[in-house]
Amino acid sequence: MRIVLAALFISTLLFSSCNKYSEGPNYSMLTRKARLCNDWELKAYSVSGNNAFDVDYTTKLSIDKDGTYSMSKTFNALGQIQGEYSNGRWEFAEKDETLYFFEDTTSKPTHEYSIKELRNKELVIVEDIFQTGESHRYTYQPQ
Repeated sequence: MRIVLAALFISTLLFSSCNKYSEGPNYSMLTRKARLCNDWELKAYSVSGNNAFDVDYTTKLSIDKDGTYSMSKTFNALGQIQGEYSNGRWEFAEKDETLYFFEDTTSKPTHEYSIKELRNKELVIVEDIFQTGESHRYTYQPQ
C-alpha cells in the first residue's frame, strides 16, 4: 500500500510540474502546436482588467500548422458588413511560452503575446503594450 501511495504522490508531482502556462492545463496528450492550430473566435477581451468586449464585432483567428495565420474583425454598419483583415506567419518563442505574429517578411514581430492558457477548447493570450502600460487579454474558443 505504501508503494502505491508513494507512486501516486510522485506521479502527481511530475504531472503538476508539466504546467507550462500559468492557467493550465497541467497535462495534455496533444502537442502545443496541435492545440494552438485551430479556427478560433474571440469570446472575451479586457484591457488592464476592464471588460472591453464589444458584441457588435466578430473577431476570428485562424492559426495553421504550416506557420501562417489570418485574422478578421467584422461588424455590421448600417446593414453593410465592414471588416479588417490581417495575415502573416506565427512562431513560438521563449520555450513556447510566447507567441509571435509577423505581418510581413521582417524579422521583428508585429505582435508578441504571452500564452496564459492553451487548451484545444480555449486559448488565452495577453499582449502588454509597453508604450501605454496597458495589458490586453484575449480569450478565444473554437468556432
